[in-house]
Amino acid sequence: MKTIIGVDVGGTWLRAARYDIDLKPQAHARNTSYPEKGKKPEGEEAARIVFERLVATIRTVIPERKEDVLGIGVVLPGPVDAKTGILIAPPNLPFRNAPIRQMLQDALDIPVFIGNDADLAGLAEHQHGAGAGSDVMIYITVSTGVGSGIIIHGEPFSGRGQGGEAGHIVVAPDGPMCSCGRQGHLEAVAAGSGMERIVKNRIAAGESSSILDLAGGDPVEIKAEMITRAAQQGDALGLEIITQAGRYLGIAIASLMVLFNPDKFVLGGGVTDAGDLLLKPMHAAIQKYAMNKLYWENTPIVMAKLDKDVGLIGAASLVKLRQMQGVRNEG
Repeated sequence: MKTIIGVDVGGTWLRAARYDIDLKPQAHARNTSYPEKGKKPEGEEAARIVFERLVATIRTVIPERKEDVLGIGVVLPGPVDAKTGILIAPPNLPFRNAPIRQMLQDALDIPVFIGNDADLAGLAEHQHGAGAGSDVMIYITVSTGVGSGIIIHGEPFSGRGQGGEAGHIVVAPDGPMCSCGRQGHLEAVAAGSGMERIVKNRIAAGESSSILDLAGGDPVEIKAEMITRAAQQGDALGLEIITQAGRYLGIAIASLMVLFNPDKFVLGGGVTDAGDLLLKPMHAAIQKYAMNKLYWENTPIVMAKLDKDVGLIGAASLVKLRQMQGVRNEG
């Protein structure tokens, strides 16, 4: 029986799963990215340890007949160049310009396909979730950061390798600094981390808010979910920040609409738990800034369906996509 392996690589957890050809799960494995005891390694030593733990995790789900595995799909945090197989400089992993695809193929002797985490989450939603049936679909996840996956005719789009980064569209040129070190990006004003930073600065400047009460009086403990909860309870600062996030998200989506004219957007991520507090200003901004109502009038914006396994499913979907392309090319 032919099988596919999906792998999700994170700064905390390494996860692997084996699927049949219809992507029904057969086996799962999980391991921490670093040893749980002792001093956390650094530099090249850290990269060696994480890679060894990653290979060991994958091996636990490889079937007895290794030749039955069509391929291994690997979801990686960006920046990653899927075309060259290079993991460039992920913020929570010790790899720098690592030829990760070749390294894994050499270690496991199985074809390996890699992709950015948001790109492959988008592919998963397109193939098996809320984006099923779309021709051109844009997936946006608004969580700690803002990630996106643009799927065009069933293929993840990344330009020359680094394209499709909606979280770093400039929506507020004079706005706050983004975690990437540039100013005014969507992630800086709509992501959970961006909202937290804005609220902390406002409270430090003397503004009162029940958000601080929810954090036990310690500004350091302020989290995005507390901002949402305070907004739902009518807190003025919370409402302002969530409304602003929705507006900037809408501005970004309006730009994406005129660039790609997709037939569907799929939204995910914990920040979307704010519901209409976020979505109403988002829709209002889309209608205000999109060039023509033709761009948004018949373009559904729906919520993502897949949950915690979206990365694994996306990784496995990539293998299936590439293997199908190989069969067609050979034919």
